[in-house]
Amino acid sequence: MTELDFDSMDMGTLFPEVDEEATTQKVTHFLRVTLPKMVRVSGQSMTDLKSPSYDGMPKAKPAGNAAEARIVRRLYAEQIVKQTVVAIKHCGQDSRSILSSLYLQGDTDTMCFMGLGFSESSYFHVRKPQALLEFADCYMLDDLHVFKKSSFGAV
Repeated sequence: MTELDFDSMDMGTLFPEVDEEATTQKVTHFLRVTLPKMVRVSGQSMTDLKSPSYDGMPKAKPAGNAAEARIVRRLYAEQIVKQTVVAIKHCGQDSRSILSSLYLQGDTDTMCFMGLGFSESSYFHVRKPQALLEFADCYMLDDLHVFKKSSFGAV
C-alpha cells in the first residue's frame, strides 16, 4: 500500500478553490428543483421532512423484474432526501435555520430573514450564500461544489 506524503502535498490540490457564486447557484437548483422531485419520487411529503423518522428500511416491496428500476429509483430518491436532511442538520445554527425555513418549511426569503431577525442586506449578501456553501460542504451523496478552473486544472 502506498503511503501519502502530506508534507509535499499542495493545499490547492487537496482543496481546490471553490467558485462560490456557481456553487450557490448549483445548491439553490438542487434544493429548489431536485429535492422536491426526490421527495415526490420517494413517496414522502415536505411536511415529513420537518421531523423525519427514518428506519433505514425500504418502503417499496419487490414485485418482480419489471418493478426493479422503480424500486431502485425510489430507494435512491429516499437516500437523497435523507442525506439532504442530514446535511442541513450538520450546518451551523444560522445556516441550518435558513435552510430549514426555506427548503423544508417552504418559507419565502422575506419570511425567513424577518423571522430570524436578519437585515435584508445581511441575509441576501452574507447569510444565505454562506448557508448554501455550508450545505455544499455537508452534503455527502454528491459533490455540489463548482471549482475554479485555474486552481483545479482540467475540470
